[in-house]
Amino acid sequence: MLAHSIKRSSCYSFNSILRTLLKSGNFEKALHHFVQFRDQGFLPDNYTIPSLLKLLHDLHQPLHYRENIHSFAIKNGYLKDIFVTTGFVEMYFSFGCVASSRQLFDETPIKDVVLWTAMVSGFSHNGSGDLAVNFFSQMVGEGVKPNRITLTSVLAACSQLMVPNLGRSVHGFSIRNGIFSSDVLLETAFVDMEMIYENLREPESSILASLLQVCGGTSDLRHGREIHGHVTRSCRNMNSYMMVENNALIDMYAKAGDLNSAVLLFENVKNKNLVTWTTMISGYGMHGLGTEAAEAFNAMKKTGIIPDGVTFIALLSACSHGRLVDEGLQLYISMQRDYKIEPDMKHFACMVDIYARSGLLDQAFSFIKKMPVEPSEFIWASLLSSCRTYKNVVLGEQAAIKALAFNQYNTRVYILLSQLYADSGQWEDFSKVRLVMKDLGLKPTTAQSWVEVERKIYIFTVRDNMNPYSEKMYKLLETLTETMHKEGFVAYRSSGCHDITKEEKEHYKKSWIKRPVIFGWKSPY
Repeated sequence: MLAHSIKRSSCYSFNSILRTLLKSGNFEKALHHFVQFRDQGFLPDNYTIPSLLKLLHDLHQPLHYRENIHSFAIKNGYLKDIFVTTGFVEMYFSFGCVASSRQLFDETPIKDVVLWTAMVSGFSHNGSGDLAVNFFSQMVGEGVKPNRITLTSVLAACSQLMVPNLGRSVHGFSIRNGIFSSDVLLETAFVDMEMIYENLREPESSILASLLQVCGGTSDLRHGREIHGHVTRSCRNMNSYMMVENNALIDMYAKAGDLNSAVLLFENVKNKNLVTWTTMISGYGMHGLGTEAAEAFNAMKKTGIIPDGVTFIALLSACSHGRLVDEGLQLYISMQRDYKIEPDMKHFACMVDIYARSGLLDQAFSFIKKMPVEPSEFIWASLLSSCRTYKNVVLGEQAAIKALAFNQYNTRVYILLSQLYADSGQWEDFSKVRLVMKDLGLKPTTAQSWVEVERKIYIFTVRDNMNPYSEKMYKLLETLTETMHKEGFVAYRSSGCHDITKEEKEHYKKSWIKRPVIFGWKSPY
């Protein structure tokens, strides 16, 4: 019994390490790890096999290696696991062995959405659009709800078959099920399909606006530029853009970090409406340019356009990011006095943020107490966040209590409070908060940062050394940090990394955020 338990534990550790190595792209090290594991007398289990298939795929190993794994899985009864079966279905499709994938699918008694999707995607990628559509219809008919990958694959199949009505039916299905508006990959597939159908006609403005909104929200500048290219190619000149596309493009570029392109687009719009001005004001604000946002507002007023409540949210937010306390207060007063706009919870939150970000925590608290409505959970959490920044423990505790009154399972509030205690050196209180979190079953989310290189996402976490380029990145990061210190830059040192040594604190706290920058800059790709 003990030996069996040890083996299970070892398999679990092996699978975890193997997945991490594969995720970081370190395929050679993953293969070496597997060989070592096998030489120690351990055999793959049902969790190992899908990772092993991915490893062989990424190392471009021939089919017969994978067929051997298939035989091993059959012998040990692992094909009863649908996760394993799906891995083999995808494997055979990748080699064009459509019949083998179909046989595996037919022999599987219980089929989930992942297996169905593997079939639809596999048929589509192998040029069998008709089978992809048929399997999609069967899937829906059996009550299995498709996911975004299923829908993207069937849209690609519809493009192959040139069946516009069916493709639009899939589009309607995705909208009714709340999938279309939340996924840029699916939206791009639909736009591409429509352009094929209509001989590269201009897609509907609502579709483009939805796509651009997703790109901006995810800082996906590459896809945003591709969509901009679609718009440019379908118009004779800048002035022929529809207003909704202009506004969506300005918003996308600002949110994705390319403010210069947003400003250029804005300046080329001749007939700016309220949304155009508000979008640009918001763009300036999110980049910390409160003065420029105020100048844009004054320019808007000269054109005779009347601001609304959304415009003032953008303005107040800009003042918050720009630490413009007096200007923000004047705008808040003007909104009510000159434009008869009654503030709502978002305006109140902006004002609290204006005071709190500037370190005026007492004024922020006073404003909250004078609000005509009960402050929201978000407002209290926002105040707590600023209390952590300025190490105001007394007020931070009050804000935390108020926020937790709305939801005692709000992990973010506990994390902020514990970090406030840690930053203030109150380790006993820090431990108490973490103990409460443990009792409630709450776990802090592992901080991550990422970078996209050559259309592949690379993720970095605290104390992650699995990336094959980690050593080079750390050395370059140390060099840059030393140079920054020589130039007079002093980094904020959080005590949040309480479970590692003093030397590690600064190293890891900085590096998980900055490593993507280093990797993207010096990537071998």
